[in-house]
Amino acid sequence: MDRREFLKSTGAAAAAATAASATAQPTLAAPAVAADLHELRLAMPWAEGYAGPADWAHRLGQSIMQLSGGRYRIVPTFAVADGLSAVSAGDADLYFGDAPDAQRGLAFFSGLPGDRGMSPQHLQTWVSVGGGQALWDDLAGELGVKPLLAAHTGRHSYLLATERVESMAALAGRTAHLQGLARDVGRGLGLEPVTLEPGELAGAMQRGDVLAAECGGAIISYALGLPGVASHSAGTSFNRHGTAFFLGVRRALWDNFGPAEQAMFAAATAGEYQQSLAEEDAHRRMLLPDASAERTWPIAAELAHAIRRVADAVVAHAAGTDARTRRISDSYTAFRHAAFGPDDATV
Repeated sequence: MDRREFLKSTGAAAAAATAASATAQPTLAAPAVAADLHELRLAMPWAEGYAGPADWAHRLGQSIMQLSGGRYRIVPTFAVADGLSAVSAGDADLYFGDAPDAQRGLAFFSGLPGDRGMSPQHLQTWVSVGGGQALWDDLAGELGVKPLLAAHTGRHSYLLATERVESMAALAGRTAHLQGLARDVGRGLGLEPVTLEPGELAGAMQRGDVLAAECGGAIISYALGLPGVASHSAGTSFNRHGTAFFLGVRRALWDNFGPAEQAMFAAATAGEYQQSLAEEDAHRRMLLPDASAERTWPIAAELAHAIRRVADAVVAHAAGTDARTRRISDSYTAFRHAAFGPDDATV
């Protein structure tokens, strides 16, 4: 399967989300009231048809429907600018995506920059058996949601650029699309960080408004059209371990679930987390082959060192935001040290 066929096939799966569930509306519709069928409204920031996140959400919805014996059907609404707030307000039942800006502490669950991040497998281990889930529940409870790890962009992240950069000084004042705490790291390196909507990014890079962008793994980068407008690689990245997505279930809905229903949602999200990683591993080199030396920034090693140095300070500052975030940081750091040693940068 070539890259064009891959995107056609995965895009078709995403497009089938509405056909398999119900036609997605531009506004969040009211839930179904049938006695034996519960339609849950899912909000996500990605437009329908994007390979990667739209596919993951569709597969997750299919898993929930199958595991529930058809009792629960997920009705997606795409391109919702602030889906997490929609869930908090009761205008949606579920949110799918990442949300590191809603609370500083959420960055520990989506992915930290530099060497402070953990691989997708180790992040899942900390959340599931290392104490992370209880802390996440407490933090996300302020937003009125129950969070569940539900997908991941992959264990490699790509910082793609429209041109070759010869020196660190040449980054000063240049615009880069970054997310979460990576924005603070980029700012510390002299960049002007921005976060654009997924459908706007390729056009902004093509116009020259944005020098570089980091969106996660190969599937997301390719689906956004970045390789077509960004022919160079930085040779390193800010969130080098990628980004985790979560399913945010409206807390009142979750609390009304019985143990069997809660276990069903947990099983479906855990399965999609692994499936998204497998999909990324299977297609990474096909979609984004390693850049040639001519297309790789010669400052890659120097930039990687600078990212690590600034990221350490950024994460430490974020950890001190409030008592909840300090508890999350303490648990996260203690888990890393206990499992991998205090100086292990490969986790």
